[in-house]
Amino acid sequence: SGFNPSTGSGQVHWKWNLESFYHHIFTGDREITELAKKVAAKYFFKEPQTTSYFRHKETVLDSPVSLLKFSGISLPARLRMGFGLAILKLIPNGIFLERYRVVDLLPKLIGSEGYKHIWEKLLKAKFGPYKDLVNMAWFWTRVAKRSKKLGYFEGGFQGLVDKTARYITGHGGIIRLNTRVTSIKNNINGVSVNGESYDAVVLTVPASTIKKIVPRVDFPELNYLWGQTLVLETTGKLIKGYWMNILEENWPFLVAVEHTNFVDKRNYDDKHIIYVGNYLPDGHKQLKMTEKQLLRLYMPYLKKINGRFNKDMIINAYLFRVPYAQPVFPINYSRVIPKMRTKTKGIYLANMSMVYPFDRGTNYAVKMGRDVARIIKDDLRQ
Repeated sequence: SGFNPSTGSGQVHWKWNLESFYHHIFTGDREITELAKKVAAKYFFKEPQTTSYFRHKETVLDSPVSLLKFSGISLPARLRMGFGLAILKLIPNGIFLERYRVVDLLPKLIGSEGYKHIWEKLLKAKFGPYKDLVNMAWFWTRVAKRSKKLGYFEGGFQGLVDKTARYITGHGGIIRLNTRVTSIKNNINGVSVNGESYDAVVLTVPASTIKKIVPRVDFPELNYLWGQTLVLETTGKLIKGYWMNILEENWPFLVAVEHTNFVDKRNYDDKHIIYVGNYLPDGHKQLKMTEKQLLRLYMPYLKKINGRFNKDMIINAYLFRVPYAQPVFPINYSRVIPKMRTKTKGIYLANMSMVYPFDRGTNYAVKMGRDVARIIKDDLRQ
């Protein structure tokens, strides 16, 4: 869940671990906060600032008031966009919106001017060649379930993981890390994994891996994007707020997240922590680049954001990549989502493509874990 660089003497560098990819929770994330309370993991909420880089300057666009003050689009366009987003916020369950594509419905809902200058740019930057496929239920989740207050765990998300692991082992559970699974077979005694028998097996890996292990599972074909972050440990700030969306054409990254404008930098040896984040299609040239090459590519743009930011301020750079980070949900995806209970008795599914219409999020991972556990419990009673 997290990393913590070692010093030359082998001691950990920071007081808290840091996630390879930026994480936070929202005030409505009930399942993960309930888990935290159960395992005695402490968390806190703050209200960090979200900004956008638009027409060569950092602009606050995180509330109805800041939207009304935004001079990048006309006043009628601001009012229209605010009204459209408010409608989405009021919808309790937006799954019915999956029949529409974002590129078709969103301009009609919020107006073409606001769509063109803000949301179309974000869609293009995030989904690249897949932007025309994304359905509107996905967009609804981005608006309806967000909160201005964001939460984080003491010790980082690794703190929650460690407390959860301790709770499991303290209640008789066994956790095996770095264990390769070579075979999963259904037999008379239940499910056999690497020759050992279990009552049930839950597969949380990507669909492509599941298909190799359990051929009878019918997963729909989905497009995915890679997640990539270049994490910078610096002596100074890059941005004023916590989160900055990039609303410029043809920039090489999607977002800049200054973690230490949200979480106290005392937990990271009094250094500033900045994520430069991207979602990239398979085969993208950036996926072949090293930390140094990416830093060389990004530096001119980082200097545009903050003219005082320079290479000498960067102490360390850490590069992280993961495939299947962002599923691309097409229209009517709910019709083809596989069930948690598979055709093979004792084998269950619970992976990221199944938290739909949400596309990721630690809270939904916890919720899905609870849901599949409930199903297994019911099946074992029969």
